[in-house]
Amino acid sequence: MPTPSERLAALEQRLADHEARCEERLVEIKATATTTLRAVEGLKGRSWAMVAALLAWALAQVWSANAARLDHLEAMRAAAVREVADVSAY
Repeated sequence: MPTPSERLAALEQRLADHEARCEERLVEIKATATTTLRAVEGLKGRSWAMVAALLAWALAQVWSANAARLDHLEAMRAAAVREVADVSAY
């Protein structure tokens, strides 16, 4: 049977080993957290790029719809002017 000092030394060794393993795990956890944080930051940047692209697309749609509406109104005005000119010619 081990003496109390041997048991205490074994216990201290197990505690030191446990603390060393915990330190190793903590380093791994911090590295994983850092990697995950970088990935999230990259995704945030890409998300803002997607938002900007969608906004540009929406503005292009509004611009083209406005241009089509303006063309339609100008065509209607030209037709009205021709109609008035035709009526005035009688």
